[in-house]
Amino acid sequence: MHRDPTNLGELELAILQCLWEQGPMEVKSAHTAVGVPRDITLNTVQSTMKRLWEKGLLEREKEGHAYVYYAKLSRRDLTELMVGELVDQVTGSQMEVALQAFVNLAERAGEDTLGRLEQLVAARRAEDEE
Repeated sequence: MHRDPTNLGELELAILQCLWEQGPMEVKSAHTAVGVPRDITLNTVQSTMKRLWEKGLLEREKEGHAYVYYAKLSRRDLTELMVGELVDQVTGSQMEVALQAFVNLAERAGEDTLGRLEQLVAARRAEDEE
């Protein structure tokens, strides 16, 4: 069963962030890092990690009596997937609307961010020309 990987709750995102930052871990370690500070049970963390695995966002390998989970997608890849899904839902085929919104967000973040966006576009164009 594959669930929508772009529909993530707060705990799911926290677990993914923990795995991106700390690397593969068992449920007990994830509970210590993410569940305990939030006063969430081990079972809740375990079911959340299983749900992320069902969504195709985590991989797992059996080690002894427990699974070790790791992120299947990088933070960048998941961000791209989620932004793409949101753009499709909101703008449909009107990509110009999405592009203008993205440029406006970059501008609001500051001149450095807008300049970085320009650099990224130029770098992508240079790659495509090779």
